[in-house]
This record gives sequence, structure tokens and C-alpha cells, in this order.
Amino acid sequence: MDDYLDINRAHWNDRTPAHLGSKFYDVAGWLAGQDSLREIEAGMLPDDLTGQRLLHLQCHFGQDSLSLARRGADVTGVDLSDRAIEAARDLATRAGLTARFINCDLYSLPDHLDEAGRFDYVFTSYGTIGWLPDMDRWAAVVARYLRPGGRFVFVEFHPLAWLWNEERTGLEYSYFGGVPIVEEAEGSYTDGSEGVKGKNVSWDHPVSKVITALLDQGLRLRAFREYDFSPYDCFPDTVQVGAQRWQLRGLEGKIPLTYALDMVRE
Repeated sequence: MDDYLDINRAHWNDRTPAHLGSKFYDVAGWLAGQDSLREIEAGMLPDDLTGQRLLHLQCHFGQDSLSLARRGADVTGVDLSDRAIEAARDLATRAGLTARFINCDLYSLPDHLDEAGRFDYVFTSYGTIGWLPDMDRWAAVVARYLRPGGRFVFVEFHPLAWLWNEERTGLEYSYFGGVPIVEEAEGSYTDGSEGVKGKNVSWDHPVSKVITALLDQGLRLRAFREYDFSPYDCFPDTVQVGAQRWQLRGLEGKIPLTYALDMVRE
């Protein structure tokens, strides 16, 4: 789908205002000092990132980017949505934090950021690679910006979470992906998004493809972990099983809902 970028940019532009005002993101609480990072990624990254250059790919409106800036990181955030990037810059100003935000398609980042091999960390989390059709090109961007010895910290929803039919009685999609999924979406995963409508295009990527694409770019795998919970209540019909932990009703503890990769560029 050659027009997927325009479709998905409009999708995220339309949802960003609702996200900014939602309880889900709780921007007011964040401005008051709450941390937006969840337990998985928070535990993978140092508490003190002072002096570390960090590239946050697909950063949405920059809340996690700025949480990392609070840890001392020199942050650059990148996102497809121009409305989200405008909101990220505004949020940084309101929080009194310094960060750089770039509005572009991830694959075209080399045309906008000429700093190959200069980042200590590349970071990506939750609901990101499903908007991209090609894992090899994605992995090349990740590797391009890491310095030798730099770390890629990646947390994502597990593809098994997305395969089910609406009734959750069987699988509707192939785990192995490969074809675009075009949907007419209404609303969003946050509160306050009722009435927001529009088409989007996504892809499923098996974990093996994700890891292999990164290995082929010369990254070394330090750790691969799977988790039986989502740290966000963003799936239909969930059961809360702990603080910021949700599972799919009827499948509690039976399938992974998230996974994490910790990789280093040799």
C-alpha cells in the first residue's frame, strides 16, 4: 500500500488531541511529576542517563521521551504525526525540559538526521512496529544510529495479542503476517476518543523476523523476555492482575502479551 503513510499520519493526527486529554496518558499527573515509563522498560534503562544520547523512534507526543529526559538523557524523538510532534514540543516547554523532536517517516529519518553512529541508546516501545511494513529497513535505521557498544531497548506488544477474532474464540490473522491489514477504526485505545473515525494500515511481524532483522544488522542479543501481561489496559475485555498489569479474560497467564529485546551494537 503505497499510501499507507498518508493514511496512518491522518489516523494519528486525528487521535492525538484525544490522547492528550485522556486519563490513559494523564498529562496533568505527568506534569506534576509522575513517570510515564512502565515497569518493563523502566527496569531495562538506567535511572541516571546523564550525558547519554538517546534516540526515541515512534515517540507519539513525546511523554516517554521527556520521562527519559528527566533521567538526564539528551533525547531526540521521532514520529510520523505532525500534530503529535507539535504536542511533544509544547509538552517539553510546559515541563521545562529540553529535547529535540523530528517529524518524519521512520524510514526517511536518514534524510532528516545526519548523526549516524552517535547515539548511546535507541529506544522504542509499545504499538510501534505494527505500523511499519518492512522489518529489515526498520532494523537498518536502528543500527545506523547506534554507536559501537550502544544499546537498543525495545518493548512491544506480542504478536499473539493481535491475532484473535472479536469474540476471542479463535484466530483471525496469521502469526506470520506479510500482508497489510486495512481497517476502518472508530475511537482509540484511550478514553475520550469516542466519535473519532478513520482508516489505518498495519502489519503483523513474528518475533523471529524482528530479532533476525536486528541480528542481520550486526546487533547482538543480550536478553529476550516475554511477559504474560500488558502494562496498559488497551485491549478489549481485560482482567487486572496487578498494578499496571492486565491480561486477556479467559487467557489469563496462557499467552505472552508483551516482549522485550535488549541488544547491543558490536
